[in-house]
Amino acid sequence: MRILASTCIALLATSTLAAVPPKPAADAIPEPVAAAFAAIVSVRVHEVVKVPVFRGGRFMREPVEGLGAGSGVIVSEDGLILTNAHVVAGATRVDIMTTDGREMSASVVSVDEASDLALLRASGGRFRSVAFTDGGLPAPRTRLYVLGNRADLGPQIAWARMGTHAKLRVGARPLEFWSEIEAPIGPGNSGGAILDAAGRLVGVPSLLITYTEEAQTSDTHASGLFIPARHARRAMRRMRESPRAEWPWIGLLMEDPLIAASDGTAWDPARGARVRRVFPDSPAAEAGIQTGDRVVAVGPAATAGLFDALDAVLDLPIGEKTTIAVERDGQILRLTVVPSARPADPRPDPLDDFALHTGFRLQSTAAGKEGRRTLSLAGMTSYTRRDLPEFEATLFDERPALVSILPGQNALEGLTRRLPVPSLVDLSAILSRCFVEEQFVALAHWDFGSGKSVDRAHVHRKIYPMVL
Repeated sequence: MRILASTCIALLATSTLAAVPPKPAADAIPEPVAAAFAAIVSVRVHEVVKVPVFRGGRFMREPVEGLGAGSGVIVSEDGLILTNAHVVAGATRVDIMTTDGREMSASVVSVDEASDLALLRASGGRFRSVAFTDGGLPAPRTRLYVLGNRADLGPQIAWARMGTHAKLRVGARPLEFWSEIEAPIGPGNSGGAILDAAGRLVGVPSLLITYTEEAQTSDTHASGLFIPARHARRAMRRMRESPRAEWPWIGLLMEDPLIAASDGTAWDPARGARVRRVFPDSPAAEAGIQTGDRVVAVGPAATAGLFDALDAVLDLPIGEKTTIAVERDGQILRLTVVPSARPADPRPDPLDDFALHTGFRLQSTAAGKEGRRTLSLAGMTSYTRRDLPEFEATLFDERPALVSILPGQNALEGLTRRLPVPSLVDLSAILSRCFVEEQFVALAHWDFGSGKSVDRAHVHRKIYPMVL
């Protein structure tokens, strides 16, 4: 597992890839890959999205109408098309074009926003389709092929290699199954296909990773990320059952690399899948699972780490009893749990959530003669401190108190009334209003005493915790 808290993540729809593996001879494209090219479609989307901006000292939320472009891969002969959810987000109309030049409209069958996948349907006869690979992920450096509508210039084939990291954690989606690929991918490839030499679907390209200078000391290339075929096929089954894919959950927030980074601690994958918090009234709470437990098996599946645990939980039937094995105080306990439908976005406690999105960790302390509780700075990540102007970094060494927050929806409407945050209850209520269309938007006001104060604006992508 790879810690990626120090990286900048961007959707392929708006990014390019910095490194390209050596290109083999043009005749190296296997015949099955060339044949599968007929199953790739260009996706054009008429969309309206609202974009948060900060202009003239205030937040604004501006609607933008236009065209979006991406890719899709036909996965059934009757016209089912797999693509990314972010390709069709905000769509008022979806059109596709096949490699033989046919243009037609497509309907959105279902969307799995948690996994960033969507299922479209095109009508118009029989289609060439791509089969999913039956095995697991290929070995690192295995030759692969990326097929997609790069730069909206029409479908094309690009050479690639399987990356070193088969499982990555970036916090970009509630259900994360990302694998690394070294490939010349770029804008428009989202939702396309990654094929092996036999022309089978290995995964769906979805994200781009760009390393910061600090991360480049140990890793000097940028990589694309893709959703492996196993999860894509599982999600497709869920999407065929409902317009909104429904997944099981048991209600556990797990320790993970992003939370560890927000704590200022190092992530140790050897600790396994360890529980940080049990959600109240969840199936896990009813089963008796506790904070600090290490999940070692879900049903018959052993779980050595986070991805194993999440993978096993997502395979469980909703509403049916299963056994969860946990290690507690050196003993293995087998507890009965009944998974329920997963909430759209289960969040961690307010202190963890605030730290994930701002880089500032808070603590509740007594202040004044009356012992009134105040939320004050407990620490900040090295990345947060590095990005502060020097005078602000010096100020924050004084451990200021968090006084108020201008939450997302209010901020984007241009309001200026801040909401006080004297307690964790207040912080929890305000934070939920800072999440707007997969963005975290907030203006935090800090008090340093002696008349010194500072505002810190935060507008960036929403970060999702690892939740089983």
